[in-house]
Amino acid sequence: MKTLSLTKFSLGFLLASLPLNFMAAESIGSVYLSTFIIFLNFLLVILLSNGKVLTKKLAFIASLVFLFFLGTTILNSVLDKGLMIKEQLVFSIIHLQLTLVFILGNYYSNHLSAAFFYRVLLISIILFSLRIFIDDLDKVFNFSSVRGLRVEALFAGGANNFALILGIGFIISFFHLKKGLLKVIICIYLAIAIVLPMSRGALFGLVFTLFVVAIYDPKGKILASLLKVSFFLTVIGFVFLLYSDTGQALAEQFSQRFLGLFTGEISIEQASSGRGLILRDLYHNHLKNSSLFEILFGHGMGSINFMVSGSPYESSHNIVLDVLYRNGLLAIIGFIAMFLFLFFSFVRKRKNTDLTLFAIFIFLHFEILVNPFIYAAQTGWIYGLFLAILLNRRKLSIGQSLKEMRV
Repeated sequence: MKTLSLTKFSLGFLLASLPLNFMAAESIGSVYLSTFIIFLNFLLVILLSNGKVLTKKLAFIASLVFLFFLGTTILNSVLDKGLMIKEQLVFSIIHLQLTLVFILGNYYSNHLSAAFFYRVLLISIILFSLRIFIDDLDKVFNFSSVRGLRVEALFAGGANNFALILGIGFIISFFHLKKGLLKVIICIYLAIAIVLPMSRGALFGLVFTLFVVAIYDPKGKILASLLKVSFFLTVIGFVFLLYSDTGQALAEQFSQRFLGLFTGEISIEQASSGRGLILRDLYHNHLKNSSLFEILFGHGMGSINFMVSGSPYESSHNIVLDVLYRNGLLAIIGFIAMFLFLFFSFVRKRKNTDLTLFAIFIFLHFEILVNPFIYAAQTGWIYGLFLAILLNRRKLSIGQSLKEMRV
């Protein structure tokens, strides 16, 4: 199989797990179809590429980082006498699939064009968005309020992750697609679909991203496109509210959830969904009692499993604190250094930057400050894919590569 055909098949195979995902098995933890696809995909690429996927420097570094985290997790499990062995094992597998997708993404970046990647990803995300309509049509306009019965939890890991992935699709449509009716239609559809789950993080993140990229854009054309899409969204929203009872109910829910803090209807604690309480509990009851080893190297990949005010939590809802607690001070310093490296490299190469990729970079890192979807077994691996592409963006953004032209 030719290298380009292999990478196209592998990428398509991987992204197909987005709309088709479901719980495939239950044992120690829930095992999803996406997990099987990631492992099978990785093995196929190794065999058909004669191991080339493992020969890249970034692949080697990623493998070492995972092995280091695995070693500290095993040591923590031994010291804790296996107290959280199930959680440590489950999240070790989640970290492993993130690492495998990062290695695959590093391989894709050397052989695929940005245009092909965006096209396949956008198609997958649109199919992914339709899943909620197919699986649970009755809850389309209220599924964000039906806790415990969310169908999107089965294939996306929850409403916030569902909206986050749709946000990536909106960014691709807005920044990558050429001007025309198709671009407007897809942007409007995805914008409406993002509002439905009432995910504040995704919606605020998208607005913040559009604002930042409009400032960053050296050609100054983003603002005009933004105003055009906003106009169509306003007209459609007005008609929807005027003639639909569902639209009025949705508008009331939207007003309370997004604007209630400013009108005094809800408190800061309610607006943050208790995140402040979780952060305080994590600091006072867990971080303060950590040993020097735990401060430097973390408590293990699956160490967050707390009861706060009677509710279980597997994340602090903040990636900085999550990485600090799970993987230690050295890991969070490395993560922040990587973020700063990517950010300043975008700043230095502003005139030649792929605005789509810069927008995804801003959106993802804004989102994981309030929604560390990285730890979602169903969809967290997407961050590994984009991280590899961000680190290899010069290779991916070349357009039609010489290898593709030969096929």
